[in-house]
Amino acid sequence: MISYTFKDKVDDAINNLADALDAGLAVLDKDLTIIWVNKTLPGMLNLHYNPVGRKCHEVYKCECQDSQHCSVFQALTTGKKMCCEINLVTEKGGRKYIRNITTPVRDERNNITHLFKLSLDVTQQEEKIHRLALLRKLAELMQGTLQIDRLLHLILTCVTAGPALGFNRARLFLVEKERNIIYGKMAVGPSSLEEANKIWAEITDKYKNLEDLIKASEESYRNDTPLNMITRLMAFSLTDEKEIVVSCIKLKKVILEKNAFSNPDIDKKFVNIIDANEFVCVPLVVKDEAIGVICADNIYNRKPITTEQVELLSIFANRAALAIANAEVYRKLGEKNRQLRETRERLVRSERLAVIGNMAAYIAHEIRNPLVTIGGFARILLQEYADHKRVKCNAEIIVEEVNRLENILANIMDFSKPVETVMTLTQINELLESTCSLMRPYFKSVPIQLVEKFNPEIPKIIVDQMQMKQVFINLIKNAVESMPQGGTLTIETNAENECIKIDIIDTGEGMSPKVMQNLFVPFFTTKIDGTGVGLAVSQKIIDDHNGFIKIKSELKEGTTVSISLPIKNVQA
Repeated sequence: MISYTFKDKVDDAINNLADALDAGLAVLDKDLTIIWVNKTLPGMLNLHYNPVGRKCHEVYKCECQDSQHCSVFQALTTGKKMCCEINLVTEKGGRKYIRNITTPVRDERNNITHLFKLSLDVTQQEEKIHRLALLRKLAELMQGTLQIDRLLHLILTCVTAGPALGFNRARLFLVEKERNIIYGKMAVGPSSLEEANKIWAEITDKYKNLEDLIKASEESYRNDTPLNMITRLMAFSLTDEKEIVVSCIKLKKVILEKNAFSNPDIDKKFVNIIDANEFVCVPLVVKDEAIGVICADNIYNRKPITTEQVELLSIFANRAALAIANAEVYRKLGEKNRQLRETRERLVRSERLAVIGNMAAYIAHEIRNPLVTIGGFARILLQEYADHKRVKCNAEIIVEEVNRLENILANIMDFSKPVETVMTLTQINELLESTCSLMRPYFKSVPIQLVEKFNPEIPKIIVDQMQMKQVFINLIKNAVESMPQGGTLTIETNAENECIKIDIIDTGEGMSPKVMQNLFVPFFTTKIDGTGVGLAVSQKIIDDHNGFIKIKSELKEGTTVSISLPIKNVQA
């Protein structure tokens, strides 16, 4: 029977100490060959073989192949304790961080005879440090993103990315004060377990860092995924405080729900839509005001949501809320700048039209008197010399040209004189139908096929009917004149972006870019008998109605004139 020696007791003590620390322990000889390991080490290093008898670098998969940088070799040569860290990929695709501490063992003559290598699993600490550093990096990325939809997608990608917070799915909801609701804005994540497994496998193989994942996600993002579409249909009244997402807004506190299906204290509409029993809702708070909520869950891998995950998500949500607020301020500033630019352009146009109008009125007045005299004498000649062919022919030419000049002067006088507006509640479809009926004989003379696509759902708006009919006549006449051999004229109405949009589309000759640049310049015209005031007058009328007019045209491809009139002009 082998006696139980003091050495055995020491070995047992070391082994027990390593087990108590939940640490792996190996003894190496001077050739860096493993001669003993405790029971914990193989499992910690994901080994499926007995490491005893193998070289250190074969087992630890670390830098030991390069003796110059090998911590074990340095411990052997310097006699000092050395440390290094390695990271391993687990069987499930996760990462494990191992800290190795190598300590020389000396004999009674102070010679190094062996090496102790202690291995500690520091995955949790490393992941926490990694995630905190990551949050700082994400905050920098968010603060540099001012386009709101891109920012929201970046936020949700970070919530669901494995290298970041690592939830399966994430939804983002925003508060709309005007309607007193919270509504679904965007969602990121797989729509099924099969899709989840496919995505996770691809992420593990392709993307080694968060930056690569975010870039790839932006390029491949689709807003028509089932998850995103369902989320965008979600909306809850802020008075319904039993809905958990509303409670999150009202309380401005994180809500971690562990058993939503059985919780009698919450309404089930939100829970049934997201179909998750465990999830977390984190408010987005800026200056003590909740502007939205991030909701995340692990519906596919069924991992419990940890306190640490919730804490990290809360820190992240604080930064995300500030980024969203900044992006919204930037959006509003851009909108104000656009409005200011449009107002300035309208003011310049109005001043220019006023100056040109005054000048035109003066010139028209001065020309009219001698023109009337010339016309009168020409008509007398026509009457007195009716039997004289040459005189009669010349007199007719003079009368015809005088009539043309009088028509031009009438147009110029209409352009220059101030117009009194009479604003009434009007159905634009009816006004267009009336205008088209008035011009039907004109269409037949070309001939023109008229296509009317009037949306019956558009609301009534406040306009001056006479002025607006003048605009429609001008634009329709221009469209018909661009189709001298005939063609199709399409007039379409719709409601779009809080405006009534009227499209007048022809299949005519189209216009060159040079002509397009001067379209609204008064007295610019490409017509032989045109005055060049029709479009300028039309634009001024649309401006006076707080609307805008846009023209798209290509040579030989036709022209589309789009008028937008604001619905908000309707008075309560």
